[in-house]
Amino acid sequence: MPSATPTPAVTLQVATPVPPPTYTPTPTPTPVTYVVKKGDTLGGIAYTYGISVEVLQAANPSVQPAFLSIGAVLTIPVVVDSSASNLAAAASPTPVPLTLNAGPACYQQVTGALYCLVEARNSGAAPVQNVSAQIALIGPKGEVLASETAYSALGLILPGNASPLAAWFPSVPPAMVAPVAQVVSAEPALAGALPAIPLDISSPQMAPSAAPFGLWTVTGQVRNGSAAAAGSVRLVLTLYDRQKQMVGYRLESLSGGLAAGASRDFSISAASLGGPAESYAIVAEGAR
Repeated sequence: MPSATPTPAVTLQVATPVPPPTYTPTPTPTPVTYVVKKGDTLGGIAYTYGISVEVLQAANPSVQPAFLSIGAVLTIPVVVDSSASNLAAAASPTPVPLTLNAGPACYQQVTGALYCLVEARNSGAAPVQNVSAQIALIGPKGEVLASETAYSALGLILPGNASPLAAWFPSVPPAMVAPVAQVVSAEPALAGALPAIPLDISSPQMAPSAAPFGLWTVTGQVRNGSAAAAGSVRLVLTLYDRQKQMVGYRLESLSGGLAAGASRDFSISAASLGGPAESYAIVAEGAR
């Protein structure tokens, strides 16, 4: 995302159409199942498995697309030559336990552009690097209307930490049903060759500013507890609403570096694209 303050945004609202009930799928003899989670849409699930919405609906005739129940078990037929299958197949399996939060959060700008945010969380025991995801806008038949690659704001995601990723689309396709995201790359970082120096944050405090468009500011101290000097400091501030959905983030670099064992004050601001921010996360790393 650009470092300048984003323009005011409104949350994009999309409706899930009901697929035609007469479509007949051609599943394989060994279909798989999927348990619906919070934030899932029928279009997003279809995209993940490389099938169309009609095929998924026909395999689950009792499911209403607009009223997916959390915990419902869907039958996933494996159908060849789906319009979204090529893009889904392009994402190679990652060797590390990296997960994305429940679906991208997309916000339409007053200019007509669309920002889509997703968060990658490292649930493993080792640091992860080179993280990217494919964010796609899906049509009513499960087709990919547009897609962009989103890259991690952090060069290194430590165990238990998360990093925001963002994609920008110049406009919203009229037939868009839902945005979906899928991890494209994630690699384990070797202990002796980390791409960045993890830094510590102390005494962080967040307060809304008097500026319009929901600008929020976090202040505190960043400390280099390692034995190596950081050439520069990168701060990543992520904002969440009451439902813990991402509503904005900001990546900012502090010049001057940070010597081993040294600390310095910081102040970073981010604009909310989707209403008031109720919580935040602040992470810092040093460039080698």
